[in-house]
Amino acid sequence: MTDEQLASRIFNLDDQIAFARLSSDWNPMHLDQAFARRTQVGAPVVHGIHNLAWASDAVLRCYLLRVANIRARFLQPLYLDERVSIRIQDRTDRQIEFEIVAANTVIALVKLSSKPGKFAAESVQPGESAPARLSEPADLRFEQLTGRTGAVAIGDGDARSSFPALTESIGLPAVEALLATSYIVGMACPGLHSLFAGLDVNCAPADGAKGALAYAVTKVDARFRSLQINVSGAGLAGRLDAFARPAPPSQPGMAEISRRVAGRPFAAQRSLIVGGSRGLGEVTAKIVAAGGGYPLITYMESKDAAERVAADIRGAGAQCEILRYDALSPAAEQLQKLGVVDCCYYFATPKIFQRKSALYEPEKLRAFLRVYADGFSDLCIALAENRNRKLAMFYPSTVAIDEPTSSTAEYAMAKMAGEVLAQHLNEFMSGIHVIHRRLPRILTDQTATVGVASAERALDVMLPIVYEVQQMARPDQALRG
Repeated sequence: MTDEQLASRIFNLDDQIAFARLSSDWNPMHLDQAFARRTQVGAPVVHGIHNLAWASDAVLRCYLLRVANIRARFLQPLYLDERVSIRIQDRTDRQIEFEIVAANTVIALVKLSSKPGKFAAESVQPGESAPARLSEPADLRFEQLTGRTGAVAIGDGDARSSFPALTESIGLPAVEALLATSYIVGMACPGLHSLFAGLDVNCAPADGAKGALAYAVTKVDARFRSLQINVSGAGLAGRLDAFARPAPPSQPGMAEISRRVAGRPFAAQRSLIVGGSRGLGEVTAKIVAAGGGYPLITYMESKDAAERVAADIRGAGAQCEILRYDALSPAAEQLQKLGVVDCCYYFATPKIFQRKSALYEPEKLRAFLRVYADGFSDLCIALAENRNRKLAMFYPSTVAIDEPTSSTAEYAMAKMAGEVLAQHLNEFMSGIHVIHRRLPRILTDQTATVGVASAERALDVMLPIVYEVQQMARPDQALRG
């Protein structure tokens, strides 16, 4: 083992667009901030094949090898604007093994070999012509993936100039076929909600000819939403491994929520829902509206998402309002025209599950504290001024405090600090009462995962909490003392 660092780089959005043009893989999880934010990764990520092709090209610039087999496992997502490096693990005259690393985390494991792999599955035969490439990724149910076949045309882009050493090693058709595997997984099968897990392919530059890369799903496992895809054509043959991610969970609509809220228990109450464009905030806004209240729904990045929530509320005959709010900016300046509110729910949050390079990272704790403590305190102070009755605030904490994991230490610590802050505000700030609860795992964008994971429904969790908070804000709850 050499553990030699060979090269490094940062991928940006322009790099992503250039690779999408080369591969025709326009899956929005690589390009669209709003879409990626609603996936498990939480932000746009680099195409796995882009990362593999760059790293393989960089290795082959330094070490000549006639590659006959490429084996790769994509272990973790690589985010845009994140520095990534190549670390050589083992090198002989017949093979090179290396890791692709970001923040001391292994993103991918790659082995390039001059010996073909033992790929025993039957080759996939393309039809007479490959269909036109999709302009939008297919949105397929998992059941539709079993036995799915197809083909993709090869040879439309300028792969040689992007990956010259890789092209020299395996031939241009095989490079273009390798890039086309990104299209197969990201656009065709599974398509929109896909994760590329790895590949094991043989390259035959002498036999490679431009044409089509055929594919066929040969194995699926519904327990893990995994699938194996055989590919063959244009100098490439082997197997792709992928997952079909669950679609981002959709929260219940006004029709369902209205059936759970009797009468108009929240009539004439104005409630500020910070982070009300999705997840727990979306459900809370709809509960308030279904009970006759007036939710003021804030969003940070996605106005479209907030407008969809508002459209559902208004379509049910209720009223609401949307406004942009940044928990990291001064609250008083942003809320000058807000008017009086009776209740406030604070769902502002950064990305919870983040890559870590150490068991404890102070900078991550500080980032969480800026939202969960600093931002919450600033908002409470701004809303509590000049009030003649109590302002009811809700602060969502987490069972991660009681159920620690190595990846959520800073998150749990910051949420615990928020609990202490809530107690402090109740004790020493007049005009405000903060209710905080350690919420269970709830099915939202940030908690949805591939495979089976237990999670509560947001409506079931939030409905009794909203009743408690809104009752606290009734006019008869006058200030005392």
